Amino acid sequence: MKTKTHYLPLLLVGLLISNTVWSQKEKSRFEELKAWKLSYIIENTEMNSEELEAYKCIFEDYENAYHNEIWTKVRQMRKALRKSMDTLNTASASVYISELDAFEIKGLEMKHERNERLLKKIRPKKVLNILYQEKRFDRELLNRIKNKSKKRK
Repeated sequence: MKTKTHYLPLLLVGLLISNTVWSQKEKSRFEELKAWKLSYIIENTEMNSEELEAYKCIFEDYENAYHNEIWTKVRQMRKALRKSMDTLNTASASVYISELDAFEIKGLEMKHERNERLLKKIRPKKVLNILYQEKRFDRELLNRIKNKSKKRK
């Protein structure tokens, strides 16, 4: 009996390690939102299989690049601003505003390039519908956020 009890802790540690190794990573909120946005647009836009494949590729490239190059950096800037809000002077505020404007301009340039890529691969009418569906998705997302915050209060 004593030899079997020595293996019990080893077995438990083995199970914990294997569970960690074999379990799937949870999707980040960004990945979940991206998947939701993609499915929303695809469901509300009729595209043939070639257009759909082209759209998925362009969508992935744009969303990932925008997230990495714009969204995360702006979020970091805003966090830093909140921490230093009490000691912020005019020069610092001016620098912050200029940097934020530069990120917005870069984001618009990225979106313009994405739209040009879409127009090369997908019919113009479909591209306009995709842009319209993006606006609808953004509006629906904002409404959900507002409703969620109202329920918390």
